[in-house]
Amino acid sequence: MARKKVMEKLQNEIKNMVFLFSEHLLSITTNRETSLKRRDFEQLLKIAVDNLSFVHSGSVLWKDKDETFSYLAVYNHDYDILKNIKFSQKEMVMRRFKRVYIIKRRSVDLIKELARKLNEDEELIQQKARSIDNIKAFISIPIISQRKIVGFFNLDTWEDENIFEEVDFQNAAEVIGNLLSTVVEKFELIEAIKTKNAEIDRVNLFDKLTYLPNLKNVAIYFDKYSEITKRIPVKLYMMLLDVKEFEKINKVYGYEFGDDLLVRLSKIITKSCRKSDVIGRTNSDEFVILTLSKENPLALKKRLEEKISNLASNLGIGLEVQISIAEYGTDGKDLNTLISKAQEKLYQKRVFAAY
Repeated sequence: MARKKVMEKLQNEIKNMVFLFSEHLLSITTNRETSLKRRDFEQLLKIAVDNLSFVHSGSVLWKDKDETFSYLAVYNHDYDILKNIKFSQKEMVMRRFKRVYIIKRRSVDLIKELARKLNEDEELIQQKARSIDNIKAFISIPIISQRKIVGFFNLDTWEDENIFEEVDFQNAAEVIGNLLSTVVEKFELIEAIKTKNAEIDRVNLFDKLTYLPNLKNVAIYFDKYSEITKRIPVKLYMMLLDVKEFEKINKVYGYEFGDDLLVRLSKIITKSCRKSDVIGRTNSDEFVILTLSKENPLALKKRLEEKISNLASNLGIGLEVQISIAEYGTDGKDLNTLISKAQEKLYQKRVFAAY
């Protein structure tokens, strides 16, 4: 009868622990979208150990990028001792099956294994890692994401090596494993979606040929740079570079040559500008430069004209790139207006040249 009451008490502990464990995981998933961190696992280990009288310590092993497993978090163990220990896939063979696994002290010499890993004397390790030496058995719970084991949630007992079987803890352990696996997989999927969205943003914000910011991206920079002019005594200039008769170049020399020419021009422009300048390709034959300066960037304009002229000579083609400058505030207060103003200046220049 006494044993029955003890078992009932332990079963109630297990139910309460699983409830608290799931509640804490729910609060994590509700309040953020970032993956589980060390402090999260430490708190989860604490919940398990503090609410189960037959569990005295715990640890979390996590798969690293090199496919080895290392200790991510511990509770009632010295993390400084364990943090540098790694386990290969081969060493984890007994736990590679996707099920809960109970490992008893008599089947593995933990201190000897620890000493080997740290290349230290067994007696010294025994003194430094008394909590490890106390372990009689531990239950290893696999954490699975995308059908692959990414970690293990381990709970240790320091008293009875058979306690996990006696209280039928495997079922609760599987629940814990399923909860952790669901949360980890959710965060991994969120991260994958974020990465995919970032890739989409890169496609949407950058020119595919030159990898320069496109008009949409330049507009984002324009908004930021225009705000800067309100805080410090500096002016924002937009320089428009128009490749004259670019379609004719494509027809005469071919589209592959035309694409290569645009790439060459983008590199010349980039090398001629400061790192703080924003260079973008806003049309098939147009580039823009956003530059913050105290005076009209005529020196940059002259430098670009010289380098583009040298490129034309080297290629042996009749290449003309016309450059126009518009000033934020004086010529307009939004990017499209400045581009239109710069295009208007180029048109007036062409009309004047025709006469």
